[in-house]
Amino acid sequence: MPRPKKTAAQIESARVQILDAALAILQESGPEAITSRAIAERMGVAHMSLYTYFENQAAILRALRLREMTRWHSRQQFFSQRAETEDISLVVKDLLRFFIAFARENPNLYRIAWVMSDVGGETPAESRQRMQVTAGRLATLLQKGMESGAFEPRNPLLAAGAVLAMVNAPFIFFYSGKLVDAALRDQMVDEVLSAALGYLEKK
Repeated sequence: MPRPKKTAAQIESARVQILDAALAILQESGPEAITSRAIAERMGVAHMSLYTYFENQAAILRALRLREMTRWHSRQQFFSQRAETEDISLVVKDLLRFFIAFARENPNLYRIAWVMSDVGGETPAESRQRMQVTAGRLATLLQKGMESGAFEPRNPLLAAGAVLAMVNAPFIFFYSGKLVDAALRDQMVDEVLSAALGYLEKK
């Protein structure tokens, strides 16, 4: 007798469980440790069963990256809401601190989001699109600050790109292995945050 066909809800639930297992492995051991066998072992299932829900291992990594970046972008909406009623300079400062805290507290998520673009088969166009979304949301806040007189008038998207480059550089250096001293990284982070805010402020 054939097995009953799984419902859409059951399929989605299984996909979520697979991604949750992959995320746990990522956070504990890094992206290199995410394999179909490691995920299946954590879930207590046969590794071939994963391919009922995902085409291959790369598809799992791709879906994980997309899910976590979607969650990350949704958290940024909080700052857009704050900007409606709060001082824009403080909101942008807190947003940049949020970027920094995410990079520091989620090293392996940061690596697959910003350093290891080949993980999960992401295309260069998809990588650029992720960057454009992040820069675009920051640019909207910066434009609000420019219009209010808090920030120096500039091309908002250019300013957003410059600020993101500043605050991300120490982490990209560190997580790509070009900088190995965490204490020096954190000193650089403090310096670039101050420089980024100075760059934005109205002269």
